[in-house]
Amino acid sequence: MGSLRKLDPLKPGYPFNAHLVAGLTPIYKGGELDFWIDRPKGLKGYVINLTVSGSGLAFPNSASPVQVKKGDMMLIPTQATHDYGRHFDCDSWHHRWIYFRPRATWTEWLNWSRTINNVGFLKIPDESYETIDELFQTVDHSSKNETFLSEEFCLNLLEQILIRCREFDHARPCTTIDQRILRACHFIHENLARELSIRELSHIACMSSSRFSHLFKDQLGVSVRQWIEDQRISMARQLLITSSLPVNQVAVYLGYQDALYFSRVFKKKLGVSPRTFREGMHKSVISIKPERGVM
Repeated sequence: MGSLRKLDPLKPGYPFNAHLVAGLTPIYKGGELDFWIDRPKGLKGYVINLTVSGSGLAFPNSASPVQVKKGDMMLIPTQATHDYGRHFDCDSWHHRWIYFRPRATWTEWLNWSRTINNVGFLKIPDESYETIDELFQTVDHSSKNETFLSEEFCLNLLEQILIRCREFDHARPCTTIDQRILRACHFIHENLARELSIRELSHIACMSSSRFSHLFKDQLGVSVRQWIEDQRISMARQLLITSSLPVNQVAVYLGYQDALYFSRVFKKKLGVSPRTFREGMHKSVISIKPERGVM
């Protein structure tokens, strides 16, 4: 039982360094899970949270405390403060949650109009609640499967949640990514193994290098170099999961001539080395330095 407890995301000590973890936290007054979540430095990934019953409270000691009820959502970015728990005037708070590392292309969907202390808040329309709740449940159930592609399936479902939330956020008009930037992104995807320069990419986009770099970051939220690196690491994850290629060949396939450098970049992004990641996927457990658990 002791080892199982360590793997329970509702208990302290759970390692939140996987790419996606999901669950339901049922909090009852005086129960085992009835304690305050206090992470001043946040986590290394995002958390999206849906209240399904009862009531919770975020930032109670701030100038703008927020009460959440059924249909309310929270989006907590990387390293944003976690300061929430059961509302003091309510006997329970049940909320579904998904911890995830966002893909570079999700930037537009992760900026909600209403934010308190960098945490986003959104009310789901009553007629859409069941759809969102079912998506959360499916992510929760599928994330516990031991298949190589279960995580990719969950990320696809999470994309649906984020896109729907973006549509619900009427206070923030949707922006369209410039077709020239999309053309450059497509070129990057098709040439990940190559050395890609800003000059070449700006030529593909038909604009100056400085204008291209500025517009790229403005529209996607990250620099060109960071976006390329994110795509390479995302592809590396897929290759490590679905192929038997040695780590050094995965590195070369993605344009890294130095396998040690590739391993350092991979570990910086995911918290584990490529070899540990592959072993962890096969065992359905990634052994890493733990962060405080409980959602």
